Amino acid sequence: MTRCHEKEEFARVFARVECKLRRYVQSMVPTASDADDVMQETAISLMRKFDQYDPDLPFFNWACRFAQFAAKKHHSRTLANRRQFSDAAIDAIADDYPRHQQLAVERRKALSDCIKHLSDADRRLVELRYFSDETVDTLSQRIEEPVARLYRSLSRIRKALANCVLKKMGTEEIV
Repeated sequence: MTRCHEKEEFARVFARVECKLRRYVQSMVPTASDADDVMQETAISLMRKFDQYDPDLPFFNWACRFAQFAAKKHHSRTLANRRQFSDAAIDAIADDYPRHQQLAVERRKALSDCIKHLSDADRRLVELRYFSDETVDTLSQRIEEPVARLYRSLSRIRKALANCVLKKMGTEEIV
């Protein structure tokens, strides 16, 4: 592969995981600007070492190791800042991250199942409010419901969905 094609391939592969990798990095550093710095260092390191990447393995997992190292390096450079996590904390977060990602996937699946069990009217309201850019005020005008009633309905639905998700996840109910 030519150097130009290698750079293009890196850009394609990196773009597919960048958002997920950023969330991973954000879990290890205290501020958004720290995450930007770590992401930049991670991307540079990944690009420099891309010729060593085995395409038969998941790129995200490979990139996470670079991000973890970059977070530690960033931490050691900024030790004077008291808001930094220790290396042990960064390692603990990195080790626990896959479990939290799996829980998030399970919660999204449970939420999707719970939404399917709502009444048609409640499901429509959820879709109108949360799957569009519509605000409560504009939605209130469009469906001709008072704002206060709409907020009460959404609160009731959110509580029902939360209880449903918790039940599907095998945890306690919200009262």
